[in-house]
Amino acid sequence: MTTADARIRRFSTITFLAGSVVAVVLAFIVVPFVGINPATGELLLDDPNEYEYRPWADPAAQEVGRDGDTLIGAAGTRYLDIPAGDDVWVIGPLTEGQQDYLSIHQQIDADASTADDRPAYIGLVSGSRSLTFVAGDHASRLWFAPRLTDWSATVTRETPTPVDGATVSGEGSALLVYDGEALSARFVYAGDGFFGVEAVYPGEAALDVVQGFDAVDTRSSWPPSDRVVLRVDSDEGSGKWTIRFDEPASDSP
Repeated sequence: MTTADARIRRFSTITFLAGSVVAVVLAFIVVPFVGINPATGELLLDDPNEYEYRPWADPAAQEVGRDGDTLIGAAGTRYLDIPAGDDVWVIGPLTEGQQDYLSIHQQIDADASTADDRPAYIGLVSGSRSLTFVAGDHASRLWFAPRLTDWSATVTRETPTPVDGATVSGEGSALLVYDGEALSARFVYAGDGFFGVEAVYPGEAALDVVQGFDAVDTRSSWPPSDRVVLRVDSDEGSGKWTIRFDEPASDSP
């Protein structure tokens, strides 16, 4: 090989490498993300995790489908509009796509800007886990984080019973809504089995205020709120429970 041939080959090699680098850079500019969907094997040209923690910012978000007591979601970001009111909603467990979980955020006021009032993370749904929530004074919107596969989940809606007075009693499970001044209550269960109470607020994950077995007598509180929905979980016929709200003393004689 002559000196001229060597120079030509060296120049060609440098030119090829430089061109390859430029091609790679241009490829990443045109298509900044390339990946493989592990569930389907399909080529991904968009980062599926880009809107994981802010699904409301996804311009491609679409409304989730609903068929009776089933939510039907496709791959990508989804949302669901919830009417105002004290009705308690329960989503889950997943009935399709159980191999992964579904993260959910709640936008308390669907008409408000998400830039001014960032939607709150309220929990996740899986093949064995459900999520309880309430809309409140305003129509709200649930945002479902993007998924790589289609999914479906059960959904139920129940109307709670208003609490009349400072004391309420019952047996078995119940849904109650309290709008008085108390921020705490005494929970008494004289039964045989599990007794649990969740407090539910708009834009918050359900809060376990009581969990116990057999005889329960405890006091628990919840954050300040105009009203709170209490979800009582107890087996029918296992025993009576009583909730006494710690209302402030009246000023009247």
